[in-house]
Amino acid sequence: DFTIEDDTGKCYYWEHLGLLQNPDYVDRWKRKLIWYRDANILPLENEVREKETLIVTKDKPNGGIDSKVIAKLIEKLRAS
Repeated sequence: DFTIEDDTGKCYYWEHLGLLQNPDYVDRWKRKLIWYRDANILPLENEVREKETLIVTKDKPNGGIDSKVIAKLIEKLRAS
């Protein structure tokens, strides 16, 4: 959904998953995640990478987002 490059040259690919109740959407996401892994762009839960990191956030079951979780995630990225 977003590509963010910071002033150190680190690049973050931020994917927000919003339609996880839709099987076609989930299938497309699974294929996209394989593409990221094949490109050696690994999810943040593994580690913040030297050059490229994948960030994945998801809607809550009611369709909303948890802004506190997003804020903590951004702080984690700023500290790395």
